[in-house]
Amino acid sequence: MDLIEKVSKAPERCGVYIFKGKKKPVYIGKAKNIKKRLLQHIKAGEKDPKEAAILKESVDVEWIVTRNEFEALVLEIDLIQTHKPKFNVMHRHGGGYPLILITEDRFPTVKVIRDSERGEGLTFGPFLHAGRAKKVKSLIHKIFKLRTCDPMPQRSEPCTDYHLGLCSAPCAGYVSEEDYRLSVEGAKALLSGNVSEVLPKLYSRIEELSKEMLFEKCAQIRDQIVALENIAKGQAVSGLPYSSADLFYLMGKRVGLFLIRSGKVISKRVYDLDKEEEAEEFLIGYYYSNTFPEVILLNFSLSEETKRWLKERSGGKVKIENKIPEKLLTLAEENVKEELSPEALEEEFREKLNMEPPKVIEGFDVSHFQGEGFVGSCVVWEGGRMNKRRYRRYRIKTVSGIDDYGALREVLERRAKRLKSGEERMPDVWLIDGGKGHLNVGVSVKKLFSLPVKVFALAKEEEVLIAEDGREIKLKENPLLYRVFGLVRDEAHRFALSYSRKLRSKKVLEEVLSKVKGVGEVRKRIIYRNFETLHDLVSADEETLKKLGLPVSLKQEVKKYLEGG
Repeated sequence: MDLIEKVSKAPERCGVYIFKGKKKPVYIGKAKNIKKRLLQHIKAGEKDPKEAAILKESVDVEWIVTRNEFEALVLEIDLIQTHKPKFNVMHRHGGGYPLILITEDRFPTVKVIRDSERGEGLTFGPFLHAGRAKKVKSLIHKIFKLRTCDPMPQRSEPCTDYHLGLCSAPCAGYVSEEDYRLSVEGAKALLSGNVSEVLPKLYSRIEELSKEMLFEKCAQIRDQIVALENIAKGQAVSGLPYSSADLFYLMGKRVGLFLIRSGKVISKRVYDLDKEEEAEEFLIGYYYSNTFPEVILLNFSLSEETKRWLKERSGGKVKIENKIPEKLLTLAEENVKEELSPEALEEEFREKLNMEPPKVIEGFDVSHFQGEGFVGSCVVWEGGRMNKRRYRRYRIKTVSGIDDYGALREVLERRAKRLKSGEERMPDVWLIDGGKGHLNVGVSVKKLFSLPVKVFALAKEEEVLIAEDGREIKLKENPLLYRVFGLVRDEAHRFALSYSRKLRSKKVLEEVLSKVKGVGEVRKRIIYRNFETLHDLVSADEETLKKLGLPVSLKQEVKKYLEGG
């Protein structure tokens, strides 16, 4: 029975429908009228690429009837989060962003956690960029010197972190409880932005220490004061009437998320959706995995079912408002709107490069470390911004030793085959990180596969864009072109480098496990699936190891090997 025939038998009732692929659902939705909604999908598949892809990958469609629309919404959310279908946006963005926890101990420490890992203490966040949470944690150790060990041991001499200036060594009695508590207050002020109460205390303490001629400790507190004063001065938008609020600002198919804590905007991130109508699903996905603020601010409407779900999930505490302060609206619009003027950019391409402005640019780079961890990257600039969903990584298979040109050729040929087969959208431009030699590789692959693309190269040192015809354009003298080509080149470099580092880290893990007693092939496979690096394995708690069927003694064996014993 084909899909159209199956849809004709669907009930005209409220519920959830499931487009099933060969192995798992590819799309899950809810509807007031299941049959009517499924027919809409089939009709939309004639014009909409996403709808066409859903239908193409579906081998069957099923449905579950519910008593009302709210039950349908709850069921839809649970099914999407369980199966994570390819074409649903609910699980793609905002899943479990990290928080920072200041623990509730005699000598508190700082941790990066997920919402499900909350312990006793005070949490801050979420952090919309995971790397930023780790950087802030490192900054707190560097400036406020909260202990790095957890749990805290008792030592007669401090560890290396003390000598590196990352910890004040409460384990060895090198800091008084009073001074440590003041540092904790400073760390909390840094995270919350509320610096007014702790600054006077720090100034008083620095005066006391200077009288006692303890100038090294004075310098530490001075650094804390400078960091907190910079926080106070660095708020572009502050004085907002919210202690805790999240703003979702929709503009076309882009949605900006702005976190407001203690009356200040502390973090922002812009996301790209496939359709404007997906904003509500995006918001639900975010709060499925993240903590609620006191207020949710929106410039778009929500269904009554979604409002009810948000209220119940937050325990009735969250308020939903559409009235947004003017200065916050201005900030949101400036951040969400297109960064580049399409008209000015079009003129720049025609005038400087004698070409129509590209709709799609693919950027390429290869990366390695002394011939190891050799990888390639392909990043995609589409419609004026980076489209991370179309990024691709390549592990080099045919090249040994240090051969940048050979590795680049492999990446470009593998990409060209997918373009020729229609698996990927044909770009207008290939941009290669490198000089004339790299450009020549790109041109030769283009000719080999008869690709209708223009090839450019951009080397970081000179910042000169090299065209196929030999023209060289100094991008620093052409800022609009630089913003496009520089962005694509830098992103291709970053993406390749991060993958190379990841492979090298995994290689270290593999090398160590091959030399540790008691680790057979089965255990190796379990470890490789669940731990990215050696650090992740050594840092795992006993409960995690037990759940994976690994012996608790494994960590000790690895540590023993690393220590040479």
